[in-house]
Amino acid sequence: MMFFAVAGLLGILLGLLIPYNLSSATLPYVAVALVAALDSVFGALLANLNKKFNSNVFMMGLVSNAILAVLLTYVGDLLGIQLDFAAIVVFGVRIFNNMAAIRRITFDIYFEKRAREKERIKRLALKEADSGENENPEDLEIEQKEEKTEDGENEKQVTEEN
Repeated sequence: MMFFAVAGLLGILLGLLIPYNLSSATLPYVAVALVAALDSVFGALLANLNKKFNSNVFMMGLVSNAILAVLLTYVGDLLGIQLDFAAIVVFGVRIFNNMAAIRRITFDIYFEKRAREKERIKRLALKEADSGENENPEDLEIEQKEEKTEDGENEKQVTEEN
């Protein structure tokens, strides 16, 4: 994933530093190719959050989406129909759907971690309060379990059994 980030930053840097001129005839092709590529990038981000990212699938999707969008634009130009708008609308809708899913997953992860941390603090506070009040340590059994969290970190949870 780091490779793609470095390659993307390098591409943006080269694009800003190298002078280029686009004719009005090539602008629709560049626009649809760019929107198709962005669709692939947001799809890859979503797949990464779902832990289903595959670099081969990403590269094939990136290239095939861009080629399909450019071909649609070219066929539309031959027929006198603006099919580039159709490609932009389709890929634009997919981008917004991917962004919505990314936002939901990101917020779910954030709020889930926050809730787990609050629960852990609450249990620790209860444990401290109970251990100070109980004179007989057998009245309260505390069992610690190692539980694997979604992000791969080990977290100790304290549970109380009566």
